[in-house]
Amino acid sequence: MKKIGLMIAAVALLVIGGFLFLKNRENTDVNVASVDESVQEMMTVGPSDFVLNLERSDEDTKNRRSLLKNFIQQKLMPDGQIITNYLPDGAQKNEATGHDLLSESAGIYLLDLAALDTQGRFDVFYKKMKEMFYDGTQFSYRVSEKGKRYPVNASLDDLRIMRALIIAEAKFGNDAFNYEKEVKAISTHFLKQSTNNGLLIDFYDEENKEKSQDISLFYLDYKTLAYLYQMHGISKDYLQYQVNIAKNGYISDDFPLYHQKYSYKEEEYQDGNGVNIIESLLTIRYLAEIGEVQPTSIAFVKDRVAKGTLFNSYDLNGNAIDKNQSAASYAIAALIGYFVDDQELYTQAIEILKNFQTMDPTSILYGGFGDTITKEVYSFNNLMALLAYGI
Repeated sequence: MKKIGLMIAAVALLVIGGFLFLKNRENTDVNVASVDESVQEMMTVGPSDFVLNLERSDEDTKNRRSLLKNFIQQKLMPDGQIITNYLPDGAQKNEATGHDLLSESAGIYLLDLAALDTQGRFDVFYKKMKEMFYDGTQFSYRVSEKGKRYPVNASLDDLRIMRALIIAEAKFGNDAFNYEKEVKAISTHFLKQSTNNGLLIDFYDEENKEKSQDISLFYLDYKTLAYLYQMHGISKDYLQYQVNIAKNGYISDDFPLYHQKYSYKEEEYQDGNGVNIIESLLTIRYLAEIGEVQPTSIAFVKDRVAKGTLFNSYDLNGNAIDKNQSAASYAIAALIGYFVDDQELYTQAIEILKNFQTMDPTSILYGGFGDTITKEVYSFNNLMALLAYGI
């Protein structure tokens, strides 16, 4: 009787497991009518296709970039890793503050090192960053000032890190370190944990073994995903499906930005307290890179840059909720200008970006982006500006 009981229990577990597997498959089934030419082309990208043509910056921009990088290295990297804020914050909060470390910051800085620095400095920073953030299967999105590694990743950050390694393969690749092999090892775990059957999700919770059921549209770095899909034999249909998710997340011609995220489970787009301009600009940036962005979105960005009114957030009707602005918004707008080959947009965005930079040599924030009165400095603003200045 004991054996029969164990057999029944085993069968029950198989049935339940099969049901849960099929249920999960239902949430991520891929069905596309056709594959765009741009998506087909992406599925042939190699490392050299990730290297940008860096010829736009004038002498003033190059000088400002040098001052900015010096500020980042001296003021935001006390121990060789990039702190989230210049000012410390001893309180433990749900969001990273003070001298917490973010894989977001590390990934953006790695992209800059790969594009414009030496192999030696890239390798040193990557080794230290991996030791700090990598748990053997994924990069923690956050490490506290006291060294606590949070058991959750942010898939966009992982993609940024892998993109930097892909660029490093093109720029530095030799026998000293096999960057492509590193990408393959990291992406094997990444595709298992940070996708639902090939479709990107926001995060994986290692501690609770739970996957997000949502994808933030601005997390969708199609080009890097295409490279990983080639490497692991994943169909181009999966890439097209995700391109469609973003394109269908376009709000309207009257307000041509994008929804924040898509729920695979609910099969609907969701927004929090409004449309965050940085998130929507990043969605536009990744669509622009692959030639799938709406012309009306570019026109919106150009108009708001020309007027200096890229406000932090809007409601779904396009009314500004938060009329504050950030340096990062104009930095991303400059990147969009690069990817759509619009020199006017790039130049105007860079000129406004410069207005945010502290150029007083007597200030402790000299060269950086922050509030000279409160000394509040955010790594994201500084790092995105570093990328924009480097184009």
